[in-house]
Amino acid sequence: MTDIEEAISWSGLAVILLFTLGASDSTLQPGDFEVAGMKPDNVKVFRLDPDPDGRRGVVQAYDLTFADSDHDFVPYLQECLRRAAAEVEGIAWLAFEGSFHYDRLFTQSVTDQVYGYCVEDGVPVAVWDGAVLKSGRWKCELAGVRAAMERAFPKVGTG
Repeated sequence: MTDIEEAISWSGLAVILLFTLGASDSTLQPGDFEVAGMKPDNVKVFRLDPDPDGRRGVVQAYDLTFADSDHDFVPYLQECLRRAAAEVEGIAWLAFEGSFHYDRLFTQSVTDQVYGYCVEDGVPVAVWDGAVLKSGRWKCELAGVRAAMERAFPKVGTG
């Protein structure tokens, strides 16, 4: 079991948190996560409160729960990220429990807690090796995602 598998399975079930920030307030449905021959046992959807500092866009969180963590999650997650980013017309990402805060989206302080992303019309990236999350290359990639977020979803009055 990889360190990422251990982190998502701390409760006994594999729980993957997928977040979206989009121009559209479209909500993905449980069937949207039936891809690559996999289907979560449970999908919970949470619409998060707007950014108190006024970042434009709609943020939603999805808990994808699997009773069995013995899957090849990377291709599955890549397809989920691609679909989610397209559906909300924005950005989708995977992150560990407790990592979300508007002020820290894709910043250096959380790069080791984000293990996948996709910017609309981009190539989805999912990482299953915790060492990669601590690498300079990963920090640079997430800095690029943050820059794309700042351009597409500026704070009100800044863009």
